[in-house]
Amino acid sequence: MRDIVIAVIFGNAFGMSMMSGAQAFDEGSDSWILQLIVFPLAAAAGIVSLLLKQRKRASAQGRHPNSHDIDQEPEQPR
Repeated sequence: MRDIVIAVIFGNAFGMSMMSGAQAFDEGSDSWILQLIVFPLAAAAGIVSLLLKQRKRASAQGRHPNSHDIDQEPEQPR
C-alpha cells in the first residue's frame, strides 16, 4: 500500500512540475529549468526505483511462492 501512495505522489509531482515548468517557460521565468527538467527527472527516477524494487520483490516471491510459510513451524501430529 505504501508503494502505491508513493507512486501516486511521484506521478503528481511529475505532472505538476511539468505544468508549472511550461507556464514558467512561457512567462520567461528563470526557474523553468528546475521545474521543467530537474524536478521531473527526480520524480521519474523515484518511479523507476519503485518499479525496480517491485520487480525484485515479485521475482523473489516467484522463487519462493510460500515464503510467508517458511518461518512457521511444521504442524505436529497429535
